[in-house]
Amino acid sequence: MRKITKSQPPECLQSFIDGQLAIEPEPLNVTYKDFRAKAELLSILTSEQFGLCGYTGVPVDERITHLKSPTNQATFRNHIEHLKSQATCKSELLDSGRVYGRDLGDDLNYFNMIAAVEVRGVESEHFGAVKKKDLSLRVLPTQEKCDEHFRFREVDGGIDGLSEDAKESIAVLQLDHKTLDGWRKSAIDTWLDPEVIQTREDFEGVIQELEKPIDGKLPEFAFVIGAVAKGYI
Repeated sequence: MRKITKSQPPECLQSFIDGQLAIEPEPLNVTYKDFRAKAELLSILTSEQFGLCGYTGVPVDERITHLKSPTNQATFRNHIEHLKSQATCKSELLDSGRVYGRDLGDDLNYFNMIAAVEVRGVESEHFGAVKKKDLSLRVLPTQEKCDEHFRFREVDGGIDGLSEDAKESIAVLQLDHKTLDGWRKSAIDTWLDPEVIQTREDFEGVIQELEKPIDGKLPEFAFVIGAVAKGYI
């Protein structure tokens, strides 16, 4: 994961919340499902993350059309993911004695939303948000130093959890899925070709490039490649 730095809630979301809460005699439809500007919000979230999925690091901007699974039995789309699921948000609101649809819950909390890849197709190809469903994660991409919980293997593109929280998060999201391993391995090989990248200065140069968005986009798996490169320094 790469730390996502959240900005203030965008106007499209905040104006909806304010408008619903201002309805007399009492607020009405203060829920994410009733929020209509989802496409605009998704675009904002995607830009905020420099075009990368908040869980996996795969591209979720226009580059998502190039994603292919080894079996060709999956398709991929970008969607708004709730770090704390909508079902959990609703349960917490009701458990606290508030009224769903009248009181504001975390299903409309901008800091609870990220852009993430959604896998469709045969279940054996599922990973990420579609596997998480209503489960909780102990490591979130909005947490400080979330990247320090994981290590990536250059030899096969695999991922290791460096804490129990990370290991559980890998299991929930299936970040060790063979498709992700293959994509990560390909990205690492492309950026860290040993015939080209050899000296400390070479690795430092790669790291700098991976941390510098071009046209608002970071390379796919930028934080993965960067983590491997830092291991050489």
